[in-house]
Amino acid sequence: MFSSILVPVDFSEYTPEILAYATEIARRFSSTIHLIHVIPKMDYFAASESFVAAENVVAAQKGVESEVERDLAEMARKITGIPVIRAIRRGVSFVEIVEYSTTEGIDIIIMATHGRDGLDLIMGSATEKVVRRSPCPVLTVRPAKKQIKVT
Repeated sequence: MFSSILVPVDFSEYTPEILAYATEIARRFSSTIHLIHVIPKMDYFAASESFVAAENVVAAQKGVESEVERDLAEMARKITGIPVIRAIRRGVSFVEIVEYSTTEGIDIIIMATHGRDGLDLIMGSATEKVVRRSPCPVLTVRPAKKQIKVT
C-alpha cells in the first residue's frame, strides 16, 4: 500500500517524532523512506543593488547544502533496516515537496502540522499547501509539544 514514504525534514524539534511515525509505517509496509529537505533560494540576495556579493551567496548556499547533506546522512544512519533515500532541493518548500512526490511516485507524505519557521501566520502553512496540492495522501502529525490541552 505504501511502498514509498516522503518525509519532509526541517530539522526542527519535531523531526524525531515525525520520523518515528514514518519509521513505524515503513516497517509495517516494507516501505522506502525518502527524506527531503528544501533549502530556500538565496538568489534574491545577489541582486545588483544588494549589499551581499554574488560569490558570497553562492558560498553560503554551498555551505548550507553541505551541512544539510551531513545531517540527512546522520538521520538516515539512525533508521535501521529500512531503505532510505535522501534528497535536497532548493526553492519553495511546498512546491518542491509536491514536485518530488509526483516525480518519484510517492505513496504517502508524512509531515508535521507545524514547522520550525515562525512565518506560518504570515505566509500560510507549508503543510496546508502540501495537503491541498499533493497527488498522494498526506498524514499530518501534530507533535506532542504542540498538543492543545482541553480542560
